[in-house]
Amino acid sequence: MKYVFFIFILSASLLACQNEAAPADGTATPAATEAADGLIHLSAAQLKEAGIQTGQPEQREIPTYLSCSGTIDVPPAYQQAVHSPVMGFVRDIRHLPGEQIRRGERLASIDHPDLVRLQRTFLETAAQLPYLQKDRDRKAELAQSDAASQRDYELAISELSIMQARYEGLKAELELIGIDAKNVEETKKIQSAIGIYAPTGGQLTHVEVRSGQLVQPETMLFQVTDDSHLHLELQVYAKDLHRVKKGQPVIANLPGEEAPITGTVHLVNQSIDMEQKTARVHVHLDEGTSKLAIGSFLFAKIQTDSRMALTVPEEALIRSGEEAFVFQETGNGFQRIPVKPGTAADGYVEISGNNITDRTPVALKGAYYINGTE
Repeated sequence: MKYVFFIFILSASLLACQNEAAPADGTATPAATEAADGLIHLSAAQLKEAGIQTGQPEQREIPTYLSCSGTIDVPPAYQQAVHSPVMGFVRDIRHLPGEQIRRGERLASIDHPDLVRLQRTFLETAAQLPYLQKDRDRKAELAQSDAASQRDYELAISELSIMQARYEGLKAELELIGIDAKNVEETKKIQSAIGIYAPTGGQLTHVEVRSGQLVQPETMLFQVTDDSHLHLELQVYAKDLHRVKKGQPVIANLPGEEAPITGTVHLVNQSIDMEQKTARVHVHLDEGTSKLAIGSFLFAKIQTDSRMALTVPEEALIRSGEEAFVFQETGNGFQRIPVKPGTAADGYVEISGNNITDRTPVALKGAYYINGTE
């Protein structure tokens, strides 16, 4: 009897264990069904912790851009080539390329024996003038009293006029090459060299000579660039030129730099480079633009138009290789919806697709968190 009772107790225990395991199996089945439906399920705590916010895509004005390239430049009037006014030897080069210099700052000096000869001739001419003036006055008196011929008086006038013209010419020549003729005449001191000075302030962009080099007046010694008026010089293909107009906004980027350079179209050159099939577009930079290296290459976009388009915040769009998608909110979770991204502007990106409209609920924030829970 005891043995039968033991068997009964053992059988009841086994039946109870099977009944307790049944609910666990029943719970696992719905979870497997939810995973199979392609949805991503998050708890209320996960939604809150990730800061996930949902909403609908909205129609926004999206700009239409024309892509081009160009360089950072300055107007021709702001670039000054520096030459020597006379033939001579270069001495005392004081600056290196890239240095900032002030207007009137000495860059180098030029010396040559011709400078000495020119000043000597000027002093000799100046010394003869008093004698010729007195000779003219004396012959004028003699001519009036018939003590000298009228011809001698006229000859004296001619010699004086020639010498005066020579004096004025030499004086102007000295002033032109930077020598103070009045000081030379008064002190009788001849200088063997002249200074070469910066015609404007800015950056010394080129130093084309070396000390001791013999240069001619046509030889460029230095180039000084006033970088206070930088601009963008863009190259636009001729077929797109009709889309570009004065006043259009421009966004540019230097290769490897994230910070954009902004400006406005100021001038559209209608002259076409027949070799490159491009025309130049002059862009003025916005105020507050930091100093940029002249001649730097860059990529630019000219806003030529705008249109209304369906958009989402850029953080709502997930990119994976060549694919892009957003997460659509359903009653029980989130589902990936493939979309085609378009133009991005002001933190929003244009999207299009067969399964999305301005009424589709999507994850506007926290999309990367949802994507990471797959």
